[in-house]
Amino acid sequence: MPKASQKSEKPDIRGFLIDIDGVLYVEKQVIEGAVETLNYLQREKIPFLLVTNTTRRSRYSLLTNLNRMGFKISLDQIFSAPFAAAQWLKANKATSICLFAQGDTYREFKDFRNTTHNPQYVLIGDLGEDLTYEMLNQAFRLLMDGSELVALQKNRYWRRSSGLAIDSGAIVAGLEYAAHKEARIIGKPSPDFFEQAFETIGLPAQHLAIIGDDLEADIDGGAAAGLFTIAVKTGKQAGRSPVPGDSTPNLWLDAIAALPAWLRENYS
Repeated sequence: MPKASQKSEKPDIRGFLIDIDGVLYVEKQVIEGAVETLNYLQREKIPFLLVTNTTRRSRYSLLTNLNRMGFKISLDQIFSAPFAAAQWLKANKATSICLFAQGDTYREFKDFRNTTHNPQYVLIGDLGEDLTYEMLNQAFRLLMDGSELVALQKNRYWRRSSGLAIDSGAIVAGLEYAAHKEARIIGKPSPDFFEQAFETIGLPAQHLAIIGDDLEADIDGGAAAGLFTIAVKTGKQAGRSPVPGDSTPNLWLDAIAALPAWLRENYS
């Protein structure tokens, strides 16, 4: 059975923000016990929100994928970086964008004109194998012509079934350097992302815990937002993954499967 190790006093946890990739699954492989853990939270009426920096899919395709894997959740239980970006753009009265991202991420931005002709904002997501020099240079030229740079997220890397893979943070950093502009970061660990997540789940930071495998985006970001932080030893933390910084989560779990036992031990 997965084990837990804790270094702080018991918090007043009433809900969870749960990362997806690396916590619930790695690419197409469900992490053992993940489905059962979310089922447990639902049976116990413990609210949770799936918070993800994934930019290769819209919430709609994320939901379809999760349902196919056996997770019984609804669209309003998914809060993604692209969705948060769309909300931020609306709040800032944006009308035009140029989106660089894979898959059906564009579905989150249907309320904006997606154009290469003087867009207000250039949005960068994870382009993966679709990335070309021409695409990167097009984004650079738009920035040099006056568009502002928005990073849907700035993760360094993520874990695929074949091993670690570079994430969009490297692309964003390159564009920042070339265009001499600082990106507005939307996804975790942005404080704005967490504030939107708190509003969505309807609980304040002091009653929430975040569960993640990314020690920068999830753990450091969650701690800065006032959350109790739970790191799992799956996803990025599996095998010989590098551990950036001096992140110290409040609790380590071998995997999310250990969460129900920890809750029963501490809250029953």
